[in-house]
Amino acid sequence: MLADLSRKEYCILIVLLIAGCTLVSCAFAGVTKKKREAFSLFIFLNAALMHTFYIIYTHTWERQHDVIGFRNGKGIGQAALIEYLMKEGHLPDFDPTSRWGFFQPLLHHIVSAVWLKFNLLRGMNYDRACEYIQILTLIYSLVLIFYGFRIFVLMGLKGRGLLISETLLAFHPLLIMLSGSVNNDIMSHMFLVMAVYYALKWYRDESFKDLFLTALAIGLSMMAKLSGVLAAPAVAFLMLYKLAVDIREKRDVLKRIREYAVFAVTVFPLGLFFPLRNMILFHVPLTYMPEVGEDLSGYSIVSRIFDVRTATPYACMIKNGDAYDEFNIFLALIKTGLTGEYDYSAANPYITFFAWILFFAGIALFITVVFLFFYVFLRDDMIKQVPIRLFWVILIGTGMIFMLRLIFSVPNFSSEDIRYIAWITVPAAMLPGLAVSGGKAVKYMSAVTGIFAFASAGVYYLLGLP
Repeated sequence: MLADLSRKEYCILIVLLIAGCTLVSCAFAGVTKKKREAFSLFIFLNAALMHTFYIIYTHTWERQHDVIGFRNGKGIGQAALIEYLMKEGHLPDFDPTSRWGFFQPLLHHIVSAVWLKFNLLRGMNYDRACEYIQILTLIYSLVLIFYGFRIFVLMGLKGRGLLISETLLAFHPLLIMLSGSVNNDIMSHMFLVMAVYYALKWYRDESFKDLFLTALAIGLSMMAKLSGVLAAPAVAFLMLYKLAVDIREKRDVLKRIREYAVFAVTVFPLGLFFPLRNMILFHVPLTYMPEVGEDLSGYSIVSRIFDVRTATPYACMIKNGDAYDEFNIFLALIKTGLTGEYDYSAANPYITFFAWILFFAGIALFITVVFLFFYVFLRDDMIKQVPIRLFWVILIGTGMIFMLRLIFSVPNFSSEDIRYIAWITVPAAMLPGLAVSGGKAVKYMSAVTGIFAFASAGVYYLLGLP
């Protein structure tokens, strides 16, 4: 579709669609008199536009992880798992570790198989029906952004701070890339972010419905990918805190325990069904994960932390013609969050200029967010409720511990990809907004956010340039 356009037509189309987003947002502001919400709508519509462009020009075999490709002839990879479920109509009846990619929890693959079958039944060409699976991942990425916006509002962000956080999340390249990735990552991240929202809302309102939705979201996140359990420690902390308050103030403790029992019987069957099934039937370890990617075991821990040489804004990989595979942990985390494990330089002669801008803006944001983690959570004027502060510290800390453990226990390049905890883009975007809402560094954060969003748009619109 986009490939049939000339470069001039492609650019004109983008300008017209952005203008359309502007008009819709202005009309919304005129009708509702809600200017702040209109700005948020404008940001969200532009995010939806960028994500939609990405899935249109990105095929299901391009820039994927563990997917391999539909009709690959080998029967391996997550695409083959979707095809297996669609054709066979039942769970794999063999050791899932015997076929690459089949060990994953199956929620995303089941939904994708049903969607694939539906499109085939209505007469769609097979290859096109496979491409349509990206509509699902597009929806998941936009729902994640939507719930991220709701979290920002729930956390009390307003004015410039809210718009900065929304812009950082909406234009984050990691979520753009995952919107076109037909593996199970983005569905799991979406449900985890939903779990965070409903947990915070439950803490504030103490509605059993919100607690149940938290349990459902965690269970479904784990049912899509077992790392969805990373939300559990922070949520468990809030639950234990509420129980301790009930005991101290002699409230109805039994009622609270009954609610927690419902929480448990919702989470565990959903989250652990497939891993337990594989462990019982095929003796697969609960945390089974095969090694994949370029081996980095030859590099010392010191070099993986302190050697920050780089000659490109893209991840350095021998298979891309570079002299070495990216071994510095922090550079890898930053680069994979901005341009994945890919080198876009061959796409067109303009894109690397924007990639360099995005890279330096990404470094500035990375340093800023690390600083703000301590600045925000060690003060009592940014987040006044101590349990909520501790909730975020536990959530972010759990994600980073998981990531670092993965990096050092599986010394392969793929384990350095930030996509494993892509949900961390929500708290990472929230911290600058909290600081700015407190009246600090407004000009700096506005400038960095604007450059970051501009460069991200430049890279990911140019990536599809005919």
